[in-house]
This record gives sequence, structure tokens and C-alpha cells, in this order.
Amino acid sequence: MKIAIFGAGVAGLSAAIELVDRGHSVEIYEKRKILGGKVSVWKDSDGDSIESGLHIVFGGYAQLQKYLSRIGAENNYHWKDHALIYAEPDGKQSFFRKANLPSPWAEVVGGLQADFLTMWDKISLIRGLYPALAGNEEYFRSQDHMTYAEWHRLRGASEHSLEKLWRAIALAMNFIEPNVISARPMITIFKYFGTDYAATKFGFFHKNPGDSMIEPMRHYIQERGGRIFVDAKLSMFDLKEDGTVRSAIFSDGQKIEADAYISALPVHSLKKVIPTSWLSHDYFLNLHQFSGSPVANCQLWFDRKITDTDNLMFSQGTIFATFADVSITCPGDFQNGDGTANGGSVLSLVLAPAHQLMDLPNDVIVRLVMKDIHDRFPLSRNAKLLKSTVVKIPQSVYKAVPDVDKYRPDQISPVGNFFLAGDYTDQHYLASMEGAALSGRFAAEKLVSKLGA
Repeated sequence: MKIAIFGAGVAGLSAAIELVDRGHSVEIYEKRKILGGKVSVWKDSDGDSIESGLHIVFGGYAQLQKYLSRIGAENNYHWKDHALIYAEPDGKQSFFRKANLPSPWAEVVGGLQADFLTMWDKISLIRGLYPALAGNEEYFRSQDHMTYAEWHRLRGASEHSLEKLWRAIALAMNFIEPNVISARPMITIFKYFGTDYAATKFGFFHKNPGDSMIEPMRHYIQERGGRIFVDAKLSMFDLKEDGTVRSAIFSDGQKIEADAYISALPVHSLKKVIPTSWLSHDYFLNLHQFSGSPVANCQLWFDRKITDTDNLMFSQGTIFATFADVSITCPGDFQNGDGTANGGSVLSLVLAPAHQLMDLPNDVIVRLVMKDIHDRFPLSRNAKLLKSTVVKIPQSVYKAVPDVDKYRPDQISPVGNFFLAGDYTDQHYLASMEGAALSGRFAAEKLVSKLGA
């Protein structure tokens, strides 16, 4: 079959890998000049890698790791020390390290040793979070009607642990606060990560996700006959009398025909091109239940090292939720002689929640970030900031707020030759690179199964 895929993020590329491996003719259309979607990376005029966000491979990302292995990129990321590291004021750090025991005892004993939680925090968490550890998918979905903060309090877990531990995790997961995010994704992840010792490992790309993952995906697809087109913005679908797609029309007037079509667009982009007649199906109408989380990524180049931590870091009470010194974690990029880098730290920081930042000038945002950097890293107070960048994404992953999970669509649509991929579609790993990879695989498999090829 000839299959057209719209969107060259992880979901679209994953679907293409599955389909070219089955011998189908695949064409991918991407509206931008670069591939990667939410994990795209580009070079600026100084030769610096600008990332749309700080992206890592979790140990629990089984499907993504399978794709990386399939395309020959299994050595393009490196595992870091197995710990949650929290940056505290004046250069101090707090840690959550798993004990060398089978899960969930590794997490229980490790939690008891965490130095940033009180004994009451630890006891209340062990008692309160047990339903998540023992729960199944049916239970997790049943908790989607409340926020995580509400679920946490109902279980008797402490307010201090909510603020100190879980707030940073909620912001890292979905860029929204515990009193906004649904309980469903939080307790789902707690179950997956709390019962699998290796699931919480952090793997950093050797260079960046563009060079280390997206480019190998592109090469793999093209070497097997797949074609990829950039600057190709989908405008509308031309329909047959039965409502199926006859052709796809792009903003420049180009028209293409295929046997089947996969949208791997972000849900907010897909909503703009859905034919009005399709809205008679609840499947498509329900897409309007989704909205994106705003997020911003800030990168800072310093003239000297301000930290020696080779890992992901979390922070509470700061404008940034998660961050890393990528000059240390990514040894193939951000090094002395690469663009602006001169051997000093290069921080990549996820700014969340970011709704209040979208309209602020970048220089104001950088000033706010630097204030918190000086508070957390004393060595930065005497360092020179060489360069800064801010990338704003007004609609990133879908907001996993209460009562939205039930609207997540299957990859098979009511339109016979039209399928969906994307981390917002129905797969157990929620909005993430792993969720995108799973959705691409499911879309390809269901397309082949339905159309019998």
C-alpha cells in the first residue's frame, strides 16, 4: 500500500518504521523544515544546538528502546546514576536513591532513607500510595475524575511530600501542577516505576535527540524506500462520497493520493484540518476535549562550570522544574568548541508551569531563571552568562486533567482509510516519547490489520 503520514515527530516516524519494514510505500509530510516534532533540535547561527525541550530515555521506555535498537541507535544514549536529585538553596542537594533490593522494596527502603522527607512524610506515603502500587489499569482509569492532589490527600499522604516530591514530578510529566493534573497519570506512572527497578533510570542522548534519535530514524526510513517531505503543511482533506479520504491538499495547493492516511499531528493541529462532516462522529468531536500544556525551555551558556552533577535534576520553588547541565550529560554536544560552548556549563531547563510566561519577553524570563540559578548554584554568582535562548511551546503535550482520559481515541478512526498516531491517543504510557512510539506502532499495526495488507 501507499501510506501518507502527516507529522514527523516520534509518533509519525515510529509508524513509518513499522510500515517500511512490512514493505509498504510510505510518504511522510512535515510542515516545518526540521523533523522531530516535540523533540526537534536545530542549529542557530552560532552553531549551537537549540532544543525544544530536555528529553531523556527512561528505563521504562521499552518500545522506544526497541526502536532505537532496530535503527542502530542503541548506543546513542547513556544511563546515569540511578537517583532522583533535587537542587536545594546554596548548592545543597537532596537525593532519593533506590535500595539494592527487588521492587517495590527498593523504592520503600530508598524512600525511608530520603533526606528531604520527614518521617511522617515517609510513613504517610508508604501507607497512602499502596493502592497505586497494587492497582491495575481499571483502577487507574477509575481515578481520572479527581486531581492528583485530591487523591493524595484522600489517601492521607502529607502536604509536605506533595509539595516537596510530587509537585516536581507532575511538572516534569505534564507541565502542570498536582492540583491540576489528573490522578490517573500520576498513579499509573507510580505503579510502572514503583514496581520495576530499572524503569526509573535516566538515559541521556550522547549528542541531542535530533542527532542521536531523529536522524537515525530518518536514515532508516529512507534507506528502505520511505520518502520524507518538509515544508509540507496539510491544509484539508478532499473526501469521497462515503466520507473516506480521496486526497490530501497542502497549503501550497499540492494534492496527494494514498491508499491510507495517518495523522501524527499534535491534537491541536489535527483539529484544524478535520472535515466538518466528520464531526458527526463522537470520535472526532471528542478531540475538542483536548488542549495543550504550555511549556518553555531555556538554555544558558556559562563561561565556567557551575555544577558537576552528571544527571537529571529536579527543583522545587523555582521557575524551572527539571534541568541538566548538558555539557556534562551529553558528551557529544555542547562541548568546548561547539558554537558558544567554551568548556563551561550549558544548562537546559524546563520551565513549568509556563502559562504565565508565554507573553513575557525572553530577557525577562532569563532574568527570572538566573535569579533561581544564583540561589541554587553559588558558583554561578561569579560566572559570566555567555548566551541564553528561550523556546516557547504554547501547546505541548495534552493537558492530562480530570475526565479527559476517557476521550483519548483509538488509533482506528470511523473513517475507513484514516488513522491516528500521537501520544494523546489511547495507549497506557500517556504523553511522552514512549507514548508517541507506542501510538505509532499501534497505528501501523491496526492499519495493516484492518486493510488486510
